[in-house]
Amino acid sequence: MDVRLEWSGKQQWQASAAPIGLFRPGSNVKVNPQPGTLISGDNLLAMEALLPSHTGAFTLIYLDPPFFTNKDWHLAGTDNSKAYTDTWDTGLAGYLQWLYQRLSVARLLLAPTGTLYLHLNWQAVHHARLILDEVFGSDNFQNELIWCHREAINSRKRWNRKHDTILMYSRTGDFYFNPDAVLQPYSETTIKKFRHSDEKGPYRLMGRGITDSPLRSKRDISPEMEAKFPGLTYRHYMGKGTLPVDWLVIDIENQASVLRTGYPTQKPEALLEKILLASSKEGDLVADFCCGSGTTLAVAHRLRRKWFGCDFGEAAINIASQRLLNAGADCQVLVPFISG
Repeated sequence: MDVRLEWSGKQQWQASAAPIGLFRPGSNVKVNPQPGTLISGDNLLAMEALLPSHTGAFTLIYLDPPFFTNKDWHLAGTDNSKAYTDTWDTGLAGYLQWLYQRLSVARLLLAPTGTLYLHLNWQAVHHARLILDEVFGSDNFQNELIWCHREAINSRKRWNRKHDTILMYSRTGDFYFNPDAVLQPYSETTIKKFRHSDEKGPYRLMGRGITDSPLRSKRDISPEMEAKFPGLTYRHYMGKGTLPVDWLVIDIENQASVLRTGYPTQKPEALLEKILLASSKEGDLVADFCCGSGTTLAVAHRLRRKWFGCDFGEAAINIASQRLLNAGADCQVLVPFISG
């Protein structure tokens, strides 16, 4: 690749010299990693601990890391308890190095047919795109998804920033994607175009694209023309919905939502449901190594995917583990540790 992003102190990821294991909190007994595990600690160590047993095992990895906001985030409805810190002593260079290392290991964990979704916003997504091009290869860029969300609109200085960007990269060119699982409903206007119906369902009468045909590529022709020119027409039946597009309008989990956990950057289940349905199947292994309130893991459990999760924050682990338990998921909490 001829174009790379450089920053002060840039270093490629290198595996730790000493082995990394997963342990129960307060225990010195190593536990073999199994799906349904929530790892409390540094996600780089967590991913390295999974490499010996899970290299190439994950169909989907979703990452929702800090956005380089340079501020602390606090839990709602508490005495200003901190959820996590998104400040960087070494500035942008330190943030990019942090991201670079984790994306490098995430790629190793992906299956050949797997995909990674990196969720960021305007503050650093343009830098991350170049890092992902380097780590995954620019040919494996698949989508720039735009999640549009509505909340308070207060800025009078500039256009209000009301979207996040989710970059989708595949491990290889042969990746799993199921558009039929995320079909979008037809609009009322579209439905009304299917004026006719037979035993197969609603349809429109269309002209075939035959050279010199008087009905060539015409739409919504009359039944009389179909009877007169049966070889020049066809019935276009209404499907189950329209194919998905790369922008999603989904509300955040607002204060009235029963799913709201109080975690400050909680993502809506509807958003993660679309991602998991499109890029994984029942029984597949998925991961969220910046799991926060546990939305990805809760949706994965509901959709019958196997999962691993990780977060550095104690508040996130407490909220996510309780959320999973409430959902009926078997969940064990482990910590990564460098031995030797």
